[in-house]
Amino acid sequence: MNDTVWTFDWGSVRGEVAALGGMLGPVWFTLSGGHLAQPFAVAPWADDPPEKLNALPPILRQLRGEFPCVPFGVAEARTDLPDQWMDGLDPSMPPADEFAHGYSTNHKWHLLEQTDTTITIGIDYPEDHVVSCLKRRISLDDDLRIKIDLHIEMRCDAALPLGLRPIFALPAQTGAAHLSIPSLQSVRSFPVPVDEASQCKPDETADKLTHIRTKDGVMLDVTRLPLALETEELLAVSLTDGDVCLSDIQNGYAVDLSWDIATFPQCLLWLSNRGRKAYPWHGRFCAIGIEPIAAAFDLGVAHSANRHAPFAKSGIATQTMLSASGPFTASYSIAVRQL
Repeated sequence: MNDTVWTFDWGSVRGEVAALGGMLGPVWFTLSGGHLAQPFAVAPWADDPPEKLNALPPILRQLRGEFPCVPFGVAEARTDLPDQWMDGLDPSMPPADEFAHGYSTNHKWHLLEQTDTTITIGIDYPEDHVVSCLKRRISLDDDLRIKIDLHIEMRCDAALPLGLRPIFALPAQTGAAHLSIPSLQSVRSFPVPVDEASQCKPDETADKLTHIRTKDGVMLDVTRLPLALETEELLAVSLTDGDVCLSDIQNGYAVDLSWDIATFPQCLLWLSNRGRKAYPWHGRFCAIGIEPIAAAFDLGVAHSANRHAPFAKSGIATQTMLSASGPFTASYSIAVRQL
């Protein structure tokens, strides 16, 4: 990896923050007995030749770990969705950002401050953007817990879909990790197949992660990961508390993600289970994104603003009103413990 990387060593927790995308990871947690746990996914193509990487969108070049998405989602509104997702859509709404998942995920951040237990980075958005700048402070909360504070400053008032994007590694052994979302209320599959490899039946709602219907009518259990089949899925989880646990039984640790449910009322599960075959994926990426969001999937600004779309009609916030009069702040944490 040839880009700027800041390192930190806080004793029981040490890791890296990449300037490109402001991505946190890898991070090594020292558990009892000196056992090391590194919970974040790191794309296996990060060290490919520059001529190959430079042809990719910046967000993919060194994809890893955890980062914020402001705004969350794709730039252009999709028009190939079922009627209930298209009704009320304003296709003339201009994109807030030309980059997938926002300017900050595709450009370099700068270091603002580093202490013995904190690292703070920032990025300035273009002068014609509604967002002025982002800051994120990564700190040691206790021995094995990282706290992250995200600050968004605006040039003008605007409603945007927002999301956090922690991407976690999965063990090599099929089913050797367990996903737990205790307060889950419902789960909905993406409106259309995410990829040609996708196996879940589109636009289906279930009340358990163990009962996700596939296009062949079989029930899929997505609490046991990685899956035996090769697939690419997006599942939106409605829940009442911002707490999700991923237990890596094969490697002997669990990672706990916690956030304010009032800020991010849903959790998007990105199951990238060796399904994507084109470069840079080549069927070798196997990870799970556990992504707190206030958005309509990753469909971007126009779909998230559509009050007639399914989530908004059911009362779930799919955008956040951001004010130029004061910064928006969100805090969340990632902790690792031994099993």
